[in-house]
Amino acid sequence: MKIKINKIEVGKYSIREKSDEEYLKELKESLKIDGQWNPIIIRPIEKGKYELISGHYRLQAAKELGWEEIEANVKDLQDLEANVLSMKTNLIRMEMSPREQGKVLHKIITEYGITQNELAKKIGMSQSKISQLLTIVLKLDKSVVEALNSKKINYGIASIIGSLSIEQQSKFLKILLDRKISSPALATQIKNKYLNDTIYTIGYQGRNLQNFIEILKKNEIKLVVDVRSSAKSEKKPEFNEDILKRELERNKLKYKHYPELGIPFLLQEPYKNGKFSYDCLKQWYNWHIEEKVELEEIIKFLKDSGQSAIMCMERYAKPIKEQKYACHRDILANLILNLKVSDPLLDFNKRKDL
Repeated sequence: MKIKINKIEVGKYSIREKSDEEYLKELKESLKIDGQWNPIIIRPIEKGKYELISGHYRLQAAKELGWEEIEANVKDLQDLEANVLSMKTNLIRMEMSPREQGKVLHKIITEYGITQNELAKKIGMSQSKISQLLTIVLKLDKSVVEALNSKKINYGIASIIGSLSIEQQSKFLKILLDRKISSPALATQIKNKYLNDTIYTIGYQGRNLQNFIEILKKNEIKLVVDVRSSAKSEKKPEFNEDILKRELERNKLKYKHYPELGIPFLLQEPYKNGKFSYDCLKQWYNWHIEEKVELEEIIKFLKDSGQSAIMCMERYAKPIKEQKYACHRDILANLILNLKVSDPLLDFNKRKDL
């Protein structure tokens, strides 16, 4: 039926962040030449007025063409029904950006107290898609919103970025843009590397193998990096390389021995007996790593392997309680944290001693 345009109020179902002027221009030309093919949807409100549910661009085009009336379907709808219908019709006509869709979904969920699953059934959209759209609206840093609006990233990428804390998003966005990443699957792989930002250290002294493995599992460690020059233990044979590797693999943990990251036995005993200082050991070790070890290649391996723990014999990385000296893994962990890497994705910025 025909309804006078001056009786139609745009109301609360208009959620456009910005108008698509090119689309509006094309729609005006179509209405001028072919007339109106599809009615807008409205609902009656007080004083003989109507509220627009769907067809915002068509109504605007008709106004700019000077039309006094427009073809409309009048439906007597409650607020929730009106919101859902507005969402469904706009999705079908592709008139809403992902961010606009997310705003409407968030509004429906918060105002009417329905679950994502219930809403998914009402509008015919998967719950995972709804979660993506909500992420875009609720948890994005300003830089990510700008990249989304300027189409530098798609909404799938934006949703993955939105799963990070606000503080992490801007840096991660730059990593994705620099790599020209547009695949959500690839972005997820890169995100896992990016979140692998803590270097762990652990010693087995005073621990049995079962307790050692329990600590690793509790901290979600995926890889044990053995930094002993010799992967043998006379006092604790269960921490010999062959046995340790076997038991770790039984518990779905990886093992890697880097003997070049160890301290030669020739230096171990004099250092532990106080014949030379921690500063001397540190000076030698820093030189050794710089001259003999491709540390950035090792860091790449750690990043690809998941959360990693640097392992040595000493119970503590630093002098604590009865342990009077620091383990060399203390120096190594700090070297990893402070290394100027060629790729920001290789950064470790936190440390935890287990």
